[in-house]
Amino acid sequence: MVNMVFMILFFVIALAIFGYSIYRAVSLARHPMPKTIEYSKEIKRFIFFILGATISATIGFIFLCNYQGYLMNGGEWASLVFGSLIFSFSLATFVNSFIVHYYGKEIDKKSDTILFYSLIISAFTFLFGLVLLTNGIADHLIYPLVNGINFQNGFTNPSSSVKPNLAWYALCILSGAVLVYFICDHRFYVEYGKHGILESTFFIAFPAGIIGARIGFVIGEWNKLFAARVASGEWWAPFAIWEGGLTIISGALIGIIVGVIWFIWRNKKYSIWLAVDIIVPCILVAQAIGRWGNFFNAEVHGNVISTANFWWLPKIVMNNAAFSERVGFAPVGSIYLPLFYIEFISNLVGYFTIRFAIGKGLRKYLELGDLAALYIVWYGLTRVILEPLRHPAYNMGNDGYWSWMWSIIFVLVGTFFIMANHVVRYLIRKKKNLPLIANVNLPLSYAIGGALLIVALGLTITGTIFMSSNPQSAYIGFNPFNNGFIILTIGLAFLMIAICALIYILQGKKKEHES
Repeated sequence: MVNMVFMILFFVIALAIFGYSIYRAVSLARHPMPKTIEYSKEIKRFIFFILGATISATIGFIFLCNYQGYLMNGGEWASLVFGSLIFSFSLATFVNSFIVHYYGKEIDKKSDTILFYSLIISAFTFLFGLVLLTNGIADHLIYPLVNGINFQNGFTNPSSSVKPNLAWYALCILSGAVLVYFICDHRFYVEYGKHGILESTFFIAFPAGIIGARIGFVIGEWNKLFAARVASGEWWAPFAIWEGGLTIISGALIGIIVGVIWFIWRNKKYSIWLAVDIIVPCILVAQAIGRWGNFFNAEVHGNVISTANFWWLPKIVMNNAAFSERVGFAPVGSIYLPLFYIEFISNLVGYFTIRFAIGKGLRKYLELGDLAALYIVWYGLTRVILEPLRHPAYNMGNDGYWSWMWSIIFVLVGTFFIMANHVVRYLIRKKKNLPLIANVNLPLSYAIGGALLIVALGLTITGTIFMSSNPQSAYIGFNPFNNGFIILTIGLAFLMIAICALIYILQGKKKEHES
């Protein structure tokens, strides 16, 4: 009883301090006279608030473990305490830095730089602290973990006979979408000096994406899950979204299409090309967070693997991956490959690669619209690799090729768009005699274009040989025919990118001729 009282007390204190720090951050961002604010002093005050919330939350976690009666060893206690300190401090730092950096007015450059780096660093240390924290208690939890709340029966898990009315899956998807909205809203503020430009687009594109994800799932699983139910009179089965079943590929596609149409209609004075370059790659962040819904639902797993080869996984991920909501528990010493975790990492890496490494590092070689297309390519490639690793119970369609084929289409459509984008814009500039891209390095363009062409031809020929010399498999998997198909797809993608390099060669030739 004492442990419960102190646990509640310290968690309430932590939340109160955290809430007050958010209140001050919002007040600071809305201050009508920003030039009168000494941001360096305000940042120091935030550190004290954050430290108070961190220490209180850590003590709360200690009392929580005592209240639950966990018999933890020294290593687990150390992991819990240090993880809680890092996790709590990073979370509070991220939220406050996000608010002040994105919405503060006329912040001095030094303070804004501090806020930006604290935002980025805290995002990664938050994940590290969360892993440490959960590693401390992972072996004392009951699996599968709770995945939501049923308003009549209380907490539920994937093995429960009742479904949650409030599912963690939905909260993960919503959290990712809201975070992406605020990130994109700030990017638009930087470009146009105004917040809220994307508000109506968000409220249209997000539900459209959910509907599109459901439509894709129903089409892909019609013969397996829905045809018999509809024939027996359950006409509402395709609409029963509360039963689960979404396909991110179709959701992203429909969400993007509807969002673009709505944005063009409602925001004619803003560039749609700049808008898609800002918004579309950021979808990877929403998908990374949303994938944790699969973790709580114990779904979309890969095949059974030995735990000995995946010791590096966070303990809580490994323990929960021992159960599948469709197959049950894996054999002792084995788990189902947690594909959600691999995709989570791939999506985050993809966002930072597109947004910073390519978006900033190769800016002078890009056209508006390229970054949006790169999202399609990146996510398509991710799914091309992961789909054959799925457990057969989670393959869509009778042969499992439904999602895989759409992933390949994503790769080809994305690279085709990049090629067409560069070719069309080049022809428009040439026809209208507009200035071409400056500082074209002709020798470098020859080298890059030649290398891309050689790689493209090599992959295309290799993939064709593999496909023509091996029979097509009835089921998805890494067999010679499918491997050849993947290689051929990547080869065609390289070929289309090589054509973009040709544009720079032509521009360099024209500049030489003019000079």
